[in-house]
Amino acid sequence: LLGSDDPPPAAAAPATPRTPPVGDPSVCGLDQVVMAGTVEAAPVTTWTLVGTTAAPAVDGAGPGQVEPSGMRSCYARTPTGALVAAANYAALGAYPPVRDQFEREATVPGPGRDALLAAPDAGGDASTVRFQVVGFRVLRYTGEQADIDLALRSSNGALAGYVNYLQWTNGDWKVRLADDGDALATATQLSDVTGYLPWAGA
Repeated sequence: LLGSDDPPPAAAAPATPRTPPVGDPSVCGLDQVVMAGTVEAAPVTTWTLVGTTAAPAVDGAGPGQVEPSGMRSCYARTPTGALVAAANYAALGAYPPVRDQFEREATVPGPGRDALLAAPDAGGDASTVRFQVVGFRVLRYTGEQADIDLALRSSNGALAGYVNYLQWTNGDWKVRLADDGDALATATQLSDVTGYLPWAGA
């Protein structure tokens, strides 16, 4: 779901920290829950290639499930879990072999996902998008939603800020979509990574 030029949704006021709703636990037992906060330093991370993009794993934060297909899911309901989910979903959305599964399973159920899945197949990319995560910022985190800004470097050296908008749904972080199925995620060209915390696997 990279490459949308749609404007980001208006940011809601941060939610008051609260007890998580009953019946909404992690789908794979990552039981730490944090309903407010941020990530102030890069976590200790193991990186694994998804196609050509290094995707992160952090103990206790996810991904808690990695399938033979390459699909990676189940992230903790914490700021670090949301960060790790955002980076993994950026990699998965740019990896054609799992893109269909990603769109079915890692997007928020509702009109947006229905529209996305009903849209005709564009025929696939001629080549995989080539980029690596080089930094991050947590723009907003409420325990219900998270707006994560990733600094990405492409194979030609260009830098972009890529904001992924996530929502806690059915026990995992999932990608929010516009009602017409378009990505809310936005990409903006960067001249440098000032303001981002360094975080990279390649």
